[in-house]
Amino acid sequence: MSFDKAGYLVGRGFTYPDYEPQYQRYYGYVVKYLSAAIRLNLATKSIQGEARYAITLTDRIDHVDFDAAEMQINSVMVNGSEAHFNYDGRVLRIYITGNAGSEFTVTVSYSAKPRNGVHFILPDEYYKDRRPMVWTQGESEDNHYWLPIPDYPSVKLTSELTLIVPKPLTAVSNGYLVESRDLGDETLWRWRLDKPHSAYLIAFAAAEFEVIEENCGGVEVKHYVPKGYGELARYSFHRICDMLNFYSEYTGVKYPWPNYKHAVVSEFGGGMENTTVTILTDTTIHDEHAHCPGSKFPCPGREDFSSDGLVAHELAHQWFGDLVTTRDWGNIWLNEAFATYMEALYTRHSKGDDEFIYELHQNLRAYLNEYRRYSRPIVIRLYKYPEEVFDRHTYEKGSLVLHTLKGIIGEENFRRGINIFLTRHAFSNADTEDLRKAMEEASGRPLDWFFNQFVYSAGHPMIKYSWSHESGYLRLSVSQTQGEDSYPIYRLPLEFEAGYQDGSRQLVRVDVNSRESVVYIPSKERPAYVCIDPEFKIAIKVVSSDKGVEEAKAELGSINLACRLEAIDALSRNSSLRSIEALTSALLSDKFWGVRAEAARALGRLGVNDAAKSLLEALKVEEHPRVRRAIVEALGNFKGSEETAKVLSSILTDVKESYYVRSTAAESLGKVGIRDYFNELVKALNYPSHNNVITQGALRGLAELGGDEAVDIILKYTQLGYPTLVRAAAAQSLGRFTSDRRVYERLIELLKDPYIRVASAALSAVEYSMDPRFLDVLDSIVSGNAPGFIAAELSGRFRRYARDVATRIREHLSRGVEYQRLREELEQIREEQRRLMDRVGRIESKA
Repeated sequence: MSFDKAGYLVGRGFTYPDYEPQYQRYYGYVVKYLSAAIRLNLATKSIQGEARYAITLTDRIDHVDFDAAEMQINSVMVNGSEAHFNYDGRVLRIYITGNAGSEFTVTVSYSAKPRNGVHFILPDEYYKDRRPMVWTQGESEDNHYWLPIPDYPSVKLTSELTLIVPKPLTAVSNGYLVESRDLGDETLWRWRLDKPHSAYLIAFAAAEFEVIEENCGGVEVKHYVPKGYGELARYSFHRICDMLNFYSEYTGVKYPWPNYKHAVVSEFGGGMENTTVTILTDTTIHDEHAHCPGSKFPCPGREDFSSDGLVAHELAHQWFGDLVTTRDWGNIWLNEAFATYMEALYTRHSKGDDEFIYELHQNLRAYLNEYRRYSRPIVIRLYKYPEEVFDRHTYEKGSLVLHTLKGIIGEENFRRGINIFLTRHAFSNADTEDLRKAMEEASGRPLDWFFNQFVYSAGHPMIKYSWSHESGYLRLSVSQTQGEDSYPIYRLPLEFEAGYQDGSRQLVRVDVNSRESVVYIPSKERPAYVCIDPEFKIAIKVVSSDKGVEEAKAELGSINLACRLEAIDALSRNSSLRSIEALTSALLSDKFWGVRAEAARALGRLGVNDAAKSLLEALKVEEHPRVRRAIVEALGNFKGSEETAKVLSSILTDVKESYYVRSTAAESLGKVGIRDYFNELVKALNYPSHNNVITQGALRGLAELGGDEAVDIILKYTQLGYPTLVRAAAAQSLGRFTSDRRVYERLIELLKDPYIRVASAALSAVEYSMDPRFLDVLDSIVSGNAPGFIAAELSGRFRRYARDVATRIREHLSRGVEYQRLREELEQIREEQRRLMDRVGRIESKA
C-alpha cells in the first residue's frame, strides 16, 4: 500500500508528482450579506456591476481579499469612504484595519467582459436564428469572473441580485422576486434570498422565457423554458411535485427554500443546482415521441428518453449541497453522491425495486469504467483543479457507498442519520466526519471502520466465490482478491441466496472479514444455483465465480434482479448453444426490461450466428424502446451479415421507430461494414430527431464504414453552423482517421473550438488515435502556454484530460512494436475462437 501527502491510501493513476494537498481556504472575514446590481450589454458581451457587502472580520487583519478575475475595478468604498486597494487581475485586495468582530460595509464598482462564469449565447454569422440567452455557471470557482467574491464553498451569505437586461429578456435568479420595473429599452428584475447559501450557487439566467407555474403542496414551482417550448415542458417536469414530496418525507426535512425554479437554456452542460433556481440544458426538453415512441404519454414502464434522472438529481441538491454544503472540494461527494443516490431512491419510489437496483448496477458499471483508468479515495486532498474530483468516484461510487451503508445499518437508521446531518448543519457546511458522526448517532454503532474502508481508501472489494454440496451441507468459499491499490481486507456482511429445483430459496448470511472464508450451512439438497448478495445490499464490489451454464440458467429464475444480472454475466462468457438458449429465453421472457436489454448485449458480445438469429427474432416481438435499442446495438457486432444490415436499414428509415433506436441502428449499420448501405447513412444525416441523435448516429456509422468520402462528410459536420451536439459527434469520430493530414490539422483547430463540448470531443478523438504528433499541443495545453485554446485556458477539467491523454500516448509509445504485434495476435485468436465456437454450436444443434 502507498499513501499520499495528505495521508490517504492513494490508489493509482489519479495524482501527478507536482500535486500538493488542498485544504479549506481561509479569508479572515465572513460575508453576511451581498447586494449586487448587474447591467448586461449583449452587444459587447459585457457587464457593469456594483456589489455591496456586509462583512465581519474573524481575525485582526489589515486587508481583505476578494477573488475577482479579469475585471476593471472602478472604485472601492468602505463604510461610505473611498478605500485604498490593489488589483492584479485575479485578486482584489482592499486595505481595512480592524479586530476580530469588526463590521464593515464594502462597495465595489466594476465592469468586465467575462470569459467564464457568465455565458452570452447570441445570434452570430453561424447561428443567425438563435435567440439571445445569458446564463451563469459558478461551480466550481467561476462566479468571481463576474462578481468580486470569496469564491469558495465554505463561504455562505444571503444575497440580493438586481439584473438590468434588454427587452424582451426575462431575468431569473436566487430566491423570490422583489420587483420588476420597466426602464424603457430595459427591464429591472430584483431577486432576494434571505437564507445563507454558498458563493458558487449565486446564479442568474436571462432569455425570452415562457413560464409554467405549479403549486406543490404549498411550494411555488416555476419552469422558465425558452419561448416556443411551453407545450413540451410537461414531458420533462411532470413528476416535480412528487419529487418534492418524496424528498421532504424521506429526509424528514421540509423543502427549505421559499420556492423552486427551473431555467432552461441552450449550450449548457447538464444541470446546476443553484439555490432555488436550477439551470438546465435545453437538450432535456423533448417531445412525446422521444418520451413514449409508439404510445401516448405518460407510458409508465415504457419510457425511452426521460428527464426524471436529471430533474431529480438537481432537486435533491437543494437539500444536499445547498442546505448543507461541502466544507471543501475534497469532500464534494457529500453534495454529489447524495444527489446521485437520492435520484436512485426516487426511482425506487416512482418505478419500483427492479428499476432502482438496475440504476445502481449502472452506477457500478460507470464507476468501474473509470476505475480502469485510475483509482482514488472518495475523499481526497491531492488534486490540482477542483473539477478533477467531479468524477465517477464522487458521483457513482459515492452513491454505491451510501447504499452499502444503508444496507449495513438499516434504512430506518440511515434516514434518521440523514435527518440529523441535515438539521444539525442546515444553512452551513459539513465534512465527511460530520456525516459519520450523524450516522453513528442514528445507528448506535461505531462506523469508523466503514468510512476507512470505503471513503478514505481507494479501490473496492473484489470477491471470488465458489460452492459445493457435501453430506447435507452447502460449503461456501469466499475470497477477497483485491490488489494493493485497495483496502487490504474489507469487513463485509454478505448474503447468499441458494435456489432449489422446487422453487424454494434459502438466504444465508456470511460475515467476510478475512482474505479467505469458508462456511458450512445445512442444506436439504444440492442447490440449483447460488447467488451472492441477492438484494444488492453491498453494492460497491466486483464479483467473480466459476458459474457454469446450467447453474446460470437456473439462476435466471430468481425473483431477485441482482441474481438474474449475475446469471447474464456468467452466460455472456460462454458461447455454447445452451448458453445462447438461456440468454434467448431471458431476452424473450424476463419481466424486467433491464434484464432483457442485458441479455441482448450479452448475445451481441458472443458474436456467433445463433446469437444473431436470437436477436433478430426478439426484435420482431420486443416493444420496449430501450430493449430494442440494446438489440440493435448488439446487432452491430455481426460484421458482413446482409440479413442484419437489411433489418438495421429498415429500422433506420422507419419514422414510427424511436429516435434513439434509429440512431443506434445507424451506428450499428456502419459497424456491420457493408458499403452498399453508405448512401442510407448519408440520407439519415437529414432525418429530424430529438437532439439530432439520428444525425449523430449516422456520423458514427459513417466513421465505422470509413473511406475518403466518409471522412469528407464527417469533416464537413465539424464546421460551425451545425448543432453543437452534431459537431461534437463528428469531432469525436475523427480519431480513427488522423493519418489523413486534413483530419490531423482539423483536430488541432477543434481543440481551440469556442464550444467546450466540441473541444472535449476533439480531445477524445486524439486519445482514440494515440497519435504522438499531438504531444506538443497536449503539452502546451497542460502547461498553460496555449494561446487560442479557449477550453484549455478556462477549464481545469480540460487541462487534466489533456494531461491524461498525453500520458497514455507516451505509455503507448513505450510499448512499441511489440505491443502492436501482441494486439494483432490477440485479435486473430479471438476471431478463430468465435469461428470455432460457432462451429461447435452448429454441431450441437445437429446432435
